[in-house]
Amino acid sequence: MVTQPFGKTKLAITHLCRFYEVESDPVVLPADDAFLVVLYLADVEHCDLWPNRLPTPLRTYPKGSICLISLEHGASISIKGQFEALAFHIPRQHLKELREEAGEPHIDDLTICRGIEDRIISNIGAAMMSFFDMPENTRHGLLLHVGLAFSSHIAHCYGRSRQLH
Repeated sequence: MVTQPFGKTKLAITHLCRFYEVESDPVVLPADDAFLVVLYLADVEHCDLWPNRLPTPLRTYPKGSICLISLEHGASISIKGQFEALAFHIPRQHLKELREEAGEPHIDDLTICRGIEDRIISNIGAAMMSFFDMPENTRHGLLLHVGLAFSSHIAHCYGRSRQLH
C-alpha cells in the first residue's frame, strides 16, 4: 500500500510473509535515502550481515517488536524460519515534508533501534492489516490519516536534530 499524506513523497507499507530455509540467500536491501520500520507480526530469527565484518549473532525478534534502520548504505539480513512483518518505507524527504506541512520539529536523522517494543506502531500495524483486504477507493482516505499518524509518531519518538544536540 502506498500513501502520500502531503507533499510529493510516498510512504509505502508492505505485508511480508515467507518461510526461509536454513541455507536461503540473504535478504538484501539496496542503498536508499530512506528509513525502514519493520513491525514483526510473528517471532522471527535473523542476523545482520555486513560487507567488512562478521555477522551479528542470530537473534529472536518477538512478535510486536520493531526494528528501525537507515537504508543509507543498504542492509542485508539472514533470516531463519518463518518471517511475517509489516515494512514501512519512509523516505528522508517525507520527514522534511512532515515538518513543513504539519509543523513537526526539524529532523536530521532517526534513532536506529532493533527489537524494541513500540505499542503505538504495533497498534497501527494491527489496524492496518484489514486495509490490505479493502478496495483501493475505500482504504485511500483511511490510509492518508493513518500514514500521517504513523509519520508523526516516528518523528516525535525517534526523530533527532543536530540543533538539539
